[in-house]
Amino acid sequence: MARQTAEERKLEYLKAGANMLTDFSPEQAGLIAVEALANVKVSDVAERAGVTKGAVYHIWPTQELFRKDLLQRLLQQNHQAAVTRMLELIAAAQQDNSDPTQAMSQLAGFLFDSLKDDPAFFARFNFYVYTGNPEIRAILAAEEDQTYEDFGPYVDLYLKIQGRRFRTPFTTRAFLTTTGALLHGLCMRYRISPELTDVPLGAQEEAINMYAFSFTSILNQFSEEIPG
Repeated sequence: MARQTAEERKLEYLKAGANMLTDFSPEQAGLIAVEALANVKVSDVAERAGVTKGAVYHIWPTQELFRKDLLQRLLQQNHQAAVTRMLELIAAAQQDNSDPTQAMSQLAGFLFDSLKDDPAFFARFNFYVYTGNPEIRAILAAEEDQTYEDFGPYVDLYLKIQGRRFRTPFTTRAFLTTTGALLHGLCMRYRISPELTDVPLGAQEEAINMYAFSFTSILNQFSEEIPG
């Protein structure tokens, strides 16, 4: 067997750290604290990966540096899952020639349903208290920029198909920033009062979760019909 490269070992240790946050049953996941990432120790990562602590510290001199890279990996995992689902919905809509409104609503619904009980998603909140740190702030800002690059064109295309455009002073980035903040807030609120946030809204036969309903409602409020 070929010997692992340094990059392969790095990814293996990060995967071990991520698994420590996500290997829970749904019942256990509900008990994981927001500070879960702070509880990930290099010694535990090394044990799970079957190596010595020194092997992990050889790549990251401190636990905080490991956690910073782990945060970045968790953000990428959540983001990639959303991109994959978005592409699936686009392909299905094109094949069935279906209403794009339904695809947009389904994407928003998927985001909330996939994150509301995800310990890895909530672990990132541990780092929000460190946004005064330029490195941490840059990691979180980079995720927001990537969200705009990946989802912005989809939102613009949706509006174009619907014969709509953003009203001044609203923009695609402002819309994604608003709905992103709403997603974070509703997921946190779900941990406190699931009976208030995990409820279907809209007509009974077409009811969608609260985030999907809010997402499409905000999009309609931020946009207007193109004259003519």
